[in-house]
Amino acid sequence: MKPTINQPPSSQSVDRKMLLLIRRKGPQTIEGLTMLTGIGWGQVFLSVDRLSRMGKVFLTPVYPSYPSEYRVSVDRAVHQGNQAPHPSAKPNGVGECLG
Repeated sequence: MKPTINQPPSSQSVDRKMLLLIRRKGPQTIEGLTMLTGIGWGQVFLSVDRLSRMGKVFLTPVYPSYPSEYRVSVDRAVHQGNQAPHPSAKPNGVGECLG
């Protein structure tokens, strides 16, 4: 009888799983991705790091949170720098978006 050896998933398969999950379920935190995929926190973190450096996912801080927490998304519009203006923002661009 041969012993079964569980090999850790390859980085490409983890990346594919992350992208598929985020596309299907929407933005998630790293902790959320860990729970939903059953993949360890370290592998999820490395995958998100790789994907963000390639421009395939974007990180947005979740406020208020301590310690800092980030939401991972595939949609550029969810990315902090490209958020749609808050409904209370003034039409001429004056005013600050807090939401």
